[in-house]
Amino acid sequence: MKTDLPQGLIFSNKRKKKSFIAVGILLFVQLSLIWPIFPFFASPEPQILGFPLPFAWVILMVLISFVTLLTYYKYDTKEDI
Repeated sequence: MKTDLPQGLIFSNKRKKKSFIAVGILLFVQLSLIWPIFPFFASPEPQILGFPLPFAWVILMVLISFVTLLTYYKYDTKEDI
């Protein structure tokens, strides 16, 4: 039995582009918290708002992740309406 309905997830090209951008930013954030990038920020000496640099770096990356996901959700749900 052959059906004309597409199988799997179906995204418009616009939605695919937004998804790839969001995934790219989130991938950068995750990679910046492990070995290749994080050691550059591992010194405790410079302090930002009273936090050591590594802790401030992690907080910044969490905020970037939050804003990315919030923005993606906001613009992704606009398409559904």
